Amino acid sequence: MSRIKARNILEAVIVEDEPESLSLLSSLLFKTGLVEVTGSTRDPLEAVRLIISLTPDIVFLDIKMPGMNGFEILDDLNRIKSVNPHIVFTTAYDDYAIKAFEYAAFDYLLKPIEPSRLKDTLMRCLDNRESGKVQDTSLLLSSYRKLFFRNISGIILIEPEEIIYVEADGNYSKFFLSDGKTQVVTSLLHKVEEQLPSRDFIRVSRSVIINTSYLKRINTKQSECILSMNQAEYRIRVSQEKLRSLIEKVRKM
Repeated sequence: MSRIKARNILEAVIVEDEPESLSLLSSLLFKTGLVEVTGSTRDPLEAVRLIISLTPDIVFLDIKMPGMNGFEILDDLNRIKSVNPHIVFTTAYDDYAIKAFEYAAFDYLLKPIEPSRLKDTLMRCLDNRESGKVQDTSLLLSSYRKLFFRNISGIILIEPEEIIYVEADGNYSKFFLSDGKTQVVTSLLHKVEEQLPSRDFIRVSRSVIINTSYLKRINTKQSECILSMNQAEYRIRVSQEKLRSLIEKVRKM
């Protein structure tokens, strides 16, 4: 039997891997008197299942979580048409994500979360529920899938699926692309890594990130992986500390 939702109370789910942040947000929501937190998880891989089972009015999604980021969770939810909650991203410092949110007029909260800003978000969600209005996720996901980087001549846009691997080049990063071309951007490798979808990309050493979509095989004896695109092969050294992580990721693919 389906439950009846209170008219002026929002049912919420929180997806947040840091226990302190989860506890703080739960407390802030309780103090508003506008929300009942019906579920929460620190495991992003459990998020979609939880949201589908609880059908909340609003979901608070952290962006950077191990294993799966908030954008990837939203992408999965977008493919499942049975639920369509109001999504609010929470972030501490992700400049790129904020630009994407503003571009798509999407809801987000900066940490530490201000109670007044949170209340505004909740009132907006209540208004949307009353009017039957739903968020348009397509623009946000479209902008997220395109990666924005600076090079010596300006801004370039790169689709994640075009990237075979990325290699550190001093204070720059060099992209090896599926069309055989390369692009050098003015970002350190760890900054590039922050933008890449964790579902497909993994850092295999201090200096290289690979796209597992192009992974052909792993040579454990030589501590290397072989990437393949058309007739071209790329042999990439894998550090010993990263080898197990790469094998585990491949097993889950």
